[in-house]
Amino acid sequence: RPRLPHPVFLRLELIPTRPFDIGLRQSGGQSLSSLHTMQPRMRRVASSHVSAWPGNKFLLPVGSLLALMASFLLLSSLQQPVDNLIRIPNDFGVSMPPPSSAFTATACILLLTNVLGMSVIAPSSGPLARTAFVAAILCGILIPHSAANGPLNSFPRPPKPSAEKSSNTAPAPSHAAPKFGHTLSLRGGKDEKIHEHSFNMRPGVVFQSEVQKSDDGSIQVRFFCKNKDVKGVTLHWGVAMNSDDEWITPLKAGIESILPPNSAKYKDRAVRTPLKKTDDGLELKMRIPSDLKPKMPIGIRFVLWEPSSDMWYPGGAGGNFFVPLEKQAKSKKRPPLQRSPSFTGAVDVEQMEQKMKFRDQDDHRHGGVAALSQDLGHLMWNAAQREKAWIDGRKESTGMRLQRSPSFESAVRIIETLKEQKERDEAEAKDFYAREGGRLYRIPFNYQGQKGRRKGSLKIMVTREKKVSIRVQPEKGDKGPGPLLLHWGVGTKSPWDWELPDKETLDALKATFKGSSAQVSFTKVGADEQEVEVEFQGASPMGMTFVLKDGDNGEWYKADNNNFCVPISEEGKKKMESEKPKGQTSSGTHGIVRTLSGTEITAPDGASIAKEIFDAESKASVTLMHRYNHACHLIDKSPPGPLGKDAIIMIFCWLRYSQIRQLSWQRHYNTKPRELSAASERLNKLIAWRWKNAQPKEKEIFRMMLGCIGRGGSGGDGQAIRDEILHIMHRHHLPESKGTFMEEWHQKLHNNSTPDDIIICQAYLAFLHSGGRQDEFWRVLQENGLDRDRLRGYERAIHTDPQFYGDKKDGLIHDFNNYLRILKNVHAGADLEKCVEVCKNFLEGHINVLLETILRERGASEGRVLAVVDSITEVRQLISARMVKEGDITKLRDLLYLDLGLEAQMRLLAERAIGMMGSLGLDTLTRALSLWIAFAAENLVYSSSPGSGKLVPPGDLAAESNEIKACLRDWSQLLEEAHKGYGGEWPKKAMAVVDRMRRGLGGIVDMISGSMQHKAEYLGYGLSSRTPEKIPDKWSITLFSEELVRGGGCSFVLSSFLRKLDKALRAQGGGSMWQVISAGKPGATGWVVQCTDLMSVQEEVYNRPTILLANSLSGEEEVPPGVVGVITPEAPDVLAHISVRARNLHVFFAGCFDPDEYERLSTFTDKCVKCDQAGDKVTMLETAPPEGAEGGVDSVAEGLAALKLELPPPAKFTRYCLPEKDIAVQHKPKVFGAKSTNIVQVRKTLPDWVHTPKSAVVPFGVFEKVMEAPENQAVAKEYKDIVENQLPNSQDPLHILTKLKASIRQLQAPAELVKGIKDALMESGIIVQGELEGQQWDEAFSALKGVWASKWNDRAYFSCKKANIGAQHVQMAVLVQRLVEAEYAFVIHTKNPFKEDSGEMYAELVVGLGETLVGNYPGRALGFAMNKDGSGDPRVTSLPSKSEGLFGGGLIFRSDSNGEDLPGFAGAGLYDSIPMVTNSHKTLMYHNEPLVKDKGLQDKVLRGVCKVAADVEAAMGGVAQDIEGCYKDGKFFVVQTRPQV
Repeated sequence: RPRLPHPVFLRLELIPTRPFDIGLRQSGGQSLSSLHTMQPRMRRVASSHVSAWPGNKFLLPVGSLLALMASFLLLSSLQQPVDNLIRIPNDFGVSMPPPSSAFTATACILLLTNVLGMSVIAPSSGPLARTAFVAAILCGILIPHSAANGPLNSFPRPPKPSAEKSSNTAPAPSHAAPKFGHTLSLRGGKDEKIHEHSFNMRPGVVFQSEVQKSDDGSIQVRFFCKNKDVKGVTLHWGVAMNSDDEWITPLKAGIESILPPNSAKYKDRAVRTPLKKTDDGLELKMRIPSDLKPKMPIGIRFVLWEPSSDMWYPGGAGGNFFVPLEKQAKSKKRPPLQRSPSFTGAVDVEQMEQKMKFRDQDDHRHGGVAALSQDLGHLMWNAAQREKAWIDGRKESTGMRLQRSPSFESAVRIIETLKEQKERDEAEAKDFYAREGGRLYRIPFNYQGQKGRRKGSLKIMVTREKKVSIRVQPEKGDKGPGPLLLHWGVGTKSPWDWELPDKETLDALKATFKGSSAQVSFTKVGADEQEVEVEFQGASPMGMTFVLKDGDNGEWYKADNNNFCVPISEEGKKKMESEKPKGQTSSGTHGIVRTLSGTEITAPDGASIAKEIFDAESKASVTLMHRYNHACHLIDKSPPGPLGKDAIIMIFCWLRYSQIRQLSWQRHYNTKPRELSAASERLNKLIAWRWKNAQPKEKEIFRMMLGCIGRGGSGGDGQAIRDEILHIMHRHHLPESKGTFMEEWHQKLHNNSTPDDIIICQAYLAFLHSGGRQDEFWRVLQENGLDRDRLRGYERAIHTDPQFYGDKKDGLIHDFNNYLRILKNVHAGADLEKCVEVCKNFLEGHINVLLETILRERGASEGRVLAVVDSITEVRQLISARMVKEGDITKLRDLLYLDLGLEAQMRLLAERAIGMMGSLGLDTLTRALSLWIAFAAENLVYSSSPGSGKLVPPGDLAAESNEIKACLRDWSQLLEEAHKGYGGEWPKKAMAVVDRMRRGLGGIVDMISGSMQHKAEYLGYGLSSRTPEKIPDKWSITLFSEELVRGGGCSFVLSSFLRKLDKALRAQGGGSMWQVISAGKPGATGWVVQCTDLMSVQEEVYNRPTILLANSLSGEEEVPPGVVGVITPEAPDVLAHISVRARNLHVFFAGCFDPDEYERLSTFTDKCVKCDQAGDKVTMLETAPPEGAEGGVDSVAEGLAALKLELPPPAKFTRYCLPEKDIAVQHKPKVFGAKSTNIVQVRKTLPDWVHTPKSAVVPFGVFEKVMEAPENQAVAKEYKDIVENQLPNSQDPLHILTKLKASIRQLQAPAELVKGIKDALMESGIIVQGELEGQQWDEAFSALKGVWASKWNDRAYFSCKKANIGAQHVQMAVLVQRLVEAEYAFVIHTKNPFKEDSGEMYAELVVGLGETLVGNYPGRALGFAMNKDGSGDPRVTSLPSKSEGLFGGGLIFRSDSNGEDLPGFAGAGLYDSIPMVTNSHKTLMYHNEPLVKDKGLQDKVLRGVCKVAADVEAAMGGVAQDIEGCYKDGKFFVVQTRPQV
């Protein structure tokens, strides 16, 4: 109880037990006020003061209620904090007659003073009240203060509690007390608490900090650790003077006087101060005077160091702790949310109560849908406000680049894709063996990439026991590790030995060596890969052992913390498969695991943990207790952060198999329930502690892991499982003889209780409720995965059906309901009722009320389901913010279980609701689905990024949740706009966000599949071959990721409702189910072939007309020969390069956005079909094969040969670089392409309002000239050999193309080239004197070489091959320009490609640079069509949904080859344009994007783009143009134009 000298104000809040069912009435029964505004999330605590009036009238909202409160609370709640008491809003305060008895008056005074610690103004009349008043003084409870005159109505209203932390006290009033009584208060000092925080260094060790302001104005700072076992902790600290992210030493700040004794300076960067030993632990005190000169710091920043173990403890997300030394500014957390004026009003309480009687089934049947429709508006508005406030913590930060992912509905196809990839790897290995007589291995490994830890692989080819090729392949989209060094040795007697190779081999490699290790550098292959080849000159060793060293950061890369080891000879291979390595736990290719069919599974990262799991599970005796204890050991030894992530995932897979009964829960060992209970508690607390200190990516894994185990507990519940079943049997005189169900179950419970007992108890209760129906007992068991075989399989088997005792039914139901609670206490961690029961003791009052509402109404009809989900969502938001700050591990564990329980409850409600929407009208259905999606997305954010709603910068460990957060913020804006109706652009806006959400969910599927499936298969098949039960079963192994996805909480809920809303929005006008991008030839006919992505079939040549169903595409592919149609579930941009090429090749190209329809199309696989178009709809019907369709490969080859295309004769070298003045159409000889010609020509003829960047060109022949330079002779020789000898004969052209591009990147720049380019760029006004020096030149030359190397791009090579053009004869000029730092970029076709209407243009715009448009980045652009003469309004066909924007400036090098403008050849987009400086990425949100939000700006930009189209076309002689341009600062730019093919 605080000691405070000034009056303390009691905050009271009256909370209805359910919405709308309590009103406050005067004695006459008249309603005082409506509680309509007190729905969930609208309740906010208000403050009111409590005092005594003259004449014994109390200023209390409900006097009679206080009398009851006082009597009850005095007996039961004297020690409870104020926050746990009932509170009454001041809006309903009225003067009421006082309580009638002396006891009640005394009780009220004692309650208000002793319990609540508040001032009371003593009454001036009433003998009974005076007696109680004097007694209180004599007991020393109250201390009289002098009274002074003052009117009662001057008594101040207390301040509202802050949003950050409500206070039980208010400042002392500035007035005197009224003269009619004495002001009384508790004793106390004057210190004001500014800050307090606790941090769990490890289990049982809590570090705390607190800051208080003394009455003299000085600041007292105290750091302490109450644990005598801690040997010592040092504070490594600095001060923040101007901003909370600042760190300087007190010495530099000139405030060294605040340094505590024993402080030491550390390298001018920090101060180190050890904590002093005290009787109960460690402590450090600092005093900062109020008059500190020159300036008072605003805070202290620090980390902790434990010298004895050399352990460092950083703050949240690996940063620093911050202790403020002044009161924080007004909280920026979510403000109290208010209803929209559109939805509120005075509503009679009795009428609302009548409407909310949802439990009355007759009322529900007639009014449920109407009630749902009526309440949707309120819920949508409130959800929008909460979500906006959560995400808008500050201005949007740039987001990280999202990897391309298919939509969430492709989850099953993704799993199948992984299987197909595995089959391709196996086929590749078999092909390599047949072709080269060698073996191929793939070994995954982790490396340090540009954006943190990345996962790459080693492709190792062993050829005829002599030659070994090791290729490093980085993670897709990453540049890979730095230049690598192979540090290696060989084994002659054992494949795992490490000896120095023979001298002949070392000499041939020119390798260095030291001791028993040889070293050789990798060679760059392509843009991102590295390779080294070792050929043994003497006898082949048994094996080759090696590690990799990164030349950039000096880091060593190994296989699961051990050396890579590859068998070389056949003898070494056999020995490796039959023996275990000595002294190692895992290695790249040993520890072999095979599928049931015998296929070898490569050991993943984390295989060393898997081996320990194999050993543990193959023992003779195993129970859940043993498994949980061993899991604690493995988690303890797994390091935090990326290094331990693979091990943690492996442990999760293990516990998941256990949870779904795919591992034995008892094998030849009896476990006491209390022992299992203690093991469960130990494990779940350890998991909670690791969650607390984990990085964002790991938190979700630990959270899922926690859901696999029970709550446990070292208290009495574990033993009660054994004792209580006996008590029940004795109380009800149930027979304890063999051959009865109860005795058999009792024996199982006594010897080994498991989570199955919860289901058995629930089934037995259902049996009792049904009056003894056996079918009801078995129904409950089967619905929860148990059957007779399972019950008979226990070591203490249950063979007998339950017996029914009619006379004991009610008593048994009562006792077994209590017994079910005991079982859930131990075994059911996330059981919602148990979670609420545990957490309500420490959660705030309003959260507890919401939780009680959820428990009470979770069985409500559909009219109330959304309100319950709204409450679930709010509670999850509140506890997620608390979880990241909670320092008590037990409380954190309980909050995590509560969070899991709420998520599971939401899923159950969603599954029930999704089947109840058939009777809703389209508008109501759209509103309900929109709200469901808002709740599901919001809950998904709380699961993936607890406690943080803001977008984070790229590279941040939490940036992966940016996409869902951005979608949620845009969606909340749409919810807010929904009250205006669903007309206009609302369906299109919603459709854009829906498409984006589905892509974001696809990324979640990728994460689960990519990180877990390989480990789950390795672990699952390994366990199946070692456990006596031969489990896990194959289905649980192969479908591990799929079941995890489908069984997941919010992600699958969101996917389900997105699928339904997709159709509803299209019915509302949000778009068609189909988008035809290229009509192709009428009635495209061919055989259907399904592929995972278009890139995977680039090398295919189809010998009959084929229609591809491509589950995904990147935009960089070429349509393979023989393909007449491509259908994809994605939405490519209409003017992306792949779309343009499809139209140019007359290939049918369409997007199908209906998942059900796309699945139906897949049923036509291997059948001949015909695709017909009718408006926006496409129909696919089976048909007879067309004549000549089975002509085979020859017919395709003949068709290709008929395409006569010839490149112009090769141009000779003229100059290294031409300034803009020398770029002319009539230039002879022609040494540059049409791109350079057109941009210069259009610059001279365009009106001044259209701007073009200045240009220079590196002409044809320069590449060949540089290749001939003396410094490049070795590169030229290698390049020639690859082009003339290796490429024509290769069966793996992609590999050879990579080598070609890598060789070009090795070119050195002759001095003449450097001078020529700089001079031309300066003469053209592109750069100024002094630019492109040093590193800038290196970046520029690297971009130039990248454009030259793009001549050998995959898509360019296959496109040239299809058109019978020799890629080696293509010449590449390079157009150099200054990149416009665009606000918006656009691509225009001046002739609408859909209508073939020369009077109408079509364009697409994106935010930022145009690469996201032409490169077909995920999402759609803003598309529109308009009459070129400017008449009419722009007709918007699609709204933007790109996930990210690119931003930046500098120079850009654009390809300008002699093959891009050949008649009949779709060459546009085959080659690369590369900026000199890497562009920055930003996650986009469109709710505040001016191009979408500001209709005036949108109209101005779109009309300006239309005018650009008309003027450029006119400048180019009326020929239809394909234009790329941008908009910046109100100006329009054209960066390139070419004839529209």
